[in-house]
Amino acid sequence: MQVVLPHGRAIADELALELVRRGARVEVVGDLRRGHELVDELTIVCDLAPSEAESVLHAEDLELSRAPGGLSGTLKLDHGPVPVRIRCTTTRGFVDAVLRESASDAHLAALEARAEARGTSLSSVTGDAATEHAVYVALDLPYVPPELRDDGSFEVPSLITGIRGVFHAHTTWSDGVLGVAPMARAALERGFEYLGISDHTRAAFYANGLDVERLREQRRDVARARREVPGITLFHGVECDILEDGTLDLPDSVLAELDFVIASVHSHLDLPREQQTRRVVRALSHPLVVTLGHPTGRLLLGRDPIQLDLDAVAGAAAQHGVFLEINTTAQRLDLCADHVRRAASFGANFVINPDAHEPRGFDTLPFGVLLARRARLSAEQVLNTLSAEEVRARLA
Repeated sequence: MQVVLPHGRAIADELALELVRRGARVEVVGDLRRGHELVDELTIVCDLAPSEAESVLHAEDLELSRAPGGLSGTLKLDHGPVPVRIRCTTTRGFVDAVLRESASDAHLAALEARAEARGTSLSSVTGDAATEHAVYVALDLPYVPPELRDDGSFEVPSLITGIRGVFHAHTTWSDGVLGVAPMARAALERGFEYLGISDHTRAAFYANGLDVERLREQRRDVARARREVPGITLFHGVECDILEDGTLDLPDSVLAELDFVIASVHSHLDLPREQQTRRVVRALSHPLVVTLGHPTGRLLLGRDPIQLDLDAVAGAAAQHGVFLEINTTAQRLDLCADHVRRAASFGANFVINPDAHEPRGFDTLPFGVLLARRARLSAEQVLNTLSAEEVRARLA
């Protein structure tokens, strides 16, 4: 069984922490470290003997047994068992094991060829290295982070390193669990410069979506929150449903009062590809739309993406200056890295959003940054790397 990246990483980090407490040198590796959205195995490297590692890792739902090179077994989760592997190595072999478990075969072959061209072997280089960085230095290469090790390239572009605020957060005005001011405080506590409030609109009746009157009432609530929570800039927006014909769920006169509009597909998910594409492209042409929310509508391990010509959508987004959302909700991670990379080739730009319905929703944002890095995005391609004042000017 597979597990989604944020959930798998949280579990692996807990296991790794137990090994660290024993005094081990530990690294979470494999597809978790490289940032794959779905993970087949939770893999950890440690410099403990298998017997020591086995004595540390005890959990009711964890079953481990001795295997070549360490321990292997399964962790029982609600949706089924997930494979777990603990690679045990010596202190000298730790860097070699971490590197080999954090790169594709193509990348390792390229590293091996580089080492051989210098009259040595990759194992010799890793054995003498205190860190992975030292391996690349010894081979006269730039350090290639794990998320870029899916091929044999050593090219490392200028990558996004973080974001300064977000625009997709729900409150009790629709289907969130906290009010506007508490969500603002939670965002401020996490160091954000700004937060965009974007509750659902009336077509999302199942999510207590806002009609015109309630949206204007919320505007006053946002104004109060700005006074109550100094230190963070609040933008008032909405996640507006894209209707079946590609029009928006609220009148233009109302949407024009907001700082931004996220347009999202939540209904008629089974439309044919041509019709669905025409629907989304029409919404992107609307002059008030800033962002296309969770573009493919997928739910990992739960729902297939809608049928969409993503090239046409990316082209329309670039043409109309609409940002494609990288939605970091654990079950979405939408767009995926491959789609982001492809969309960027059409000139599209992006925004990384948590789609948070509660404060801990903000905690998935690092996975969106990791996904963007896998797609080789720079800070210039992502809206929320800008400061609050720069964002305000951009939205205007």
